[in-house]
Amino acid sequence: MLPNFYSENAKELSQQYLSKSFDEVHKSWSQFIPSIIENSNARILDLGAGSGRDAKYLAELAAKTHNTENNIQIFAVEPVQELSIIGQSTTQSLNVKWLEDSLPAMSNVTKQEVSFDLILLSAVWMHIPPSDRARSIRKLANILKPGGKLIISLRHGQTDEECKQRKMHHVCADELKRLATDVGLFTKLETKKEEDKLGRNHVTWQTVVLQMPDDGTGAFPFIRHVAINDGKSLLTSLLC
Repeated sequence: MLPNFYSENAKELSQQYLSKSFDEVHKSWSQFIPSIIENSNARILDLGAGSGRDAKYLAELAAKTHNTENNIQIFAVEPVQELSIIGQSTTQSLNVKWLEDSLPAMSNVTKQEVSFDLILLSAVWMHIPPSDRARSIRKLANILKPGGKLIISLRHGQTDEECKQRKMHHVCADELKRLATDVGLFTKLETKKEEDKLGRNHVTWQTVVLQMPDDGTGAFPFIRHVAINDGKSLLTSLLC
């Protein structure tokens, strides 16, 4: 659960988020968007959707691309109610469904019984404690379609005050890639660290694009991992 900082400062934070365009923030991986949007039945999950900037951009692009034949569904997930209200206003009249949920549980998203062509975690991963990251990446892999892409931006440079006030944690691209490999995902892109678009000198950003193989082979390492660990659990219970 995110701290009160986000609910108490929702209006100010939303103004910051909306002051930068989707293209400014996501230029480093935007080359993957056209092939996803070309599919008129694509399903996209914006996890940690905040004030709705990214969901709005993707929904408008889908509508522009397919017009009346647009069946692309955007799911915007935001755990902070105050931000979600602003986000729903930002995406009003667009094909965006808002849910209240968060990692690692993802219970409301799971109930939708939808698998996704694209999952976007923009400025989210640093809020997930290291102890929850393996479960979180497993949850995300479970709802990703074969060939689907998982986009995770990594914020580097958290101060001690930000870690305490915003419940942030330090992140590492190598750790993320290792966790992804454990659930059958492979790294499609790892960007270099970039300057913060809001001009914060101590903050840099990096994006990792992960993909589920489209031939089904990506599932085998995960199945093996689950089988081994479930077997250990069963053996332990029998011996106790």
